[in-house]
Amino acid sequence: MTQSISDSFKLAHRLLSVKQNVSQAVSDQFFLIHPEWEVRYGERGRQFCTADACFHIEFLAGAIQAGSPEAFADYARWTARMLGARGIDAHSLEENFGQLEEHLSPVLSLAERAAVSTFLECGRQACTGTATASETQSPDGPLGLTERAFLAAILSGQRQAALGIVEEALRNGARHVDIYADVITESLRSIGSLWEQNKISVAQEHMASAIAQYVIAMIYPRLVPISPSRGNMVVTGVSGEQHQIGANLVADALEENGWTVRFLGTNLPHSTILSTIEEISADVLCISATLVANLPSAADLIKVVRRKLGEKAPRIVVGGAAYRIVPKFVEETGSAEAIADLRQALVTLCP
Repeated sequence: MTQSISDSFKLAHRLLSVKQNVSQAVSDQFFLIHPEWEVRYGERGRQFCTADACFHIEFLAGAIQAGSPEAFADYARWTARMLGARGIDAHSLEENFGQLEEHLSPVLSLAERAAVSTFLECGRQACTGTATASETQSPDGPLGLTERAFLAAILSGQRQAALGIVEEALRNGARHVDIYADVITESLRSIGSLWEQNKISVAQEHMASAIAQYVIAMIYPRLVPISPSRGNMVVTGVSGEQHQIGANLVADALEENGWTVRFLGTNLPHSTILSTIEEISADVLCISATLVANLPSAADLIKVVRRKLGEKAPRIVVGGAAYRIVPKFVEETGSAEAIADLRQALVTLCP
């Protein structure tokens, strides 16, 4: 069933408005049907079940707003792989999707139920299909050895070793953008895949990310921006976005290439982002989103900026995994342009 953009936006927001109550109902029903889970996981398991149902609804809302059932199917496949690596059968996820549909139906119109059913059915089919783990192979380019050494260092908690590996590459002529794209980004992609496959713990994943952030901060003072300035730019993530390293790397690379950048980090209210745009008379606003679940918030921010600032609104550029998964987002919001990765950001914004 095809929905208008306006209807899709309204449905996405309706889903987000009821997610907490519906998620609790799904968790209660699941544990009632499966008392063995109460014995196995206890109250902590209930909390995780409720949190997972919230994630399902958030991703469902994002996929619906973007008009992409396949985006929700991708999420279902990823979730099935992640749960399977932890000994949880994909049929439990399929059952959760069915319970979501049951508890969402009473608060939706007939047309909205049909749309939700279509997306959830795509998810059910995807999560019980063949789930192939993501590849974790390192690149074989000029910095392939550097990336493998850096990955080993951040996995073992060696901050100074990780920094030393990057410094040596810079001394040998590597550019900052190459370090960002081919060493740090690729290593963190491998970290994410290892966590998905349950080969590393949450603690290791967080430690590796923290060390990568440390290295980024330590090499930042060595950037030498070109002059004169190309203009003022705000780089930010929307409310709900927790991943900031990708946006951080883009902000630093664009600053080195002549932009005066105000990097705000992520998970900010729209009012704060708007006031910063006005404060520095920003020429460009870059909005980062890693998860499809955060696309409704990104769309809201774009609308707020256009409505509040009118002709003084900056050029809006979006980037991150969410926009790659749902390329239709830019077309449907009608007021932004997308970049696929760090190097495309430089080509697009530093011609």
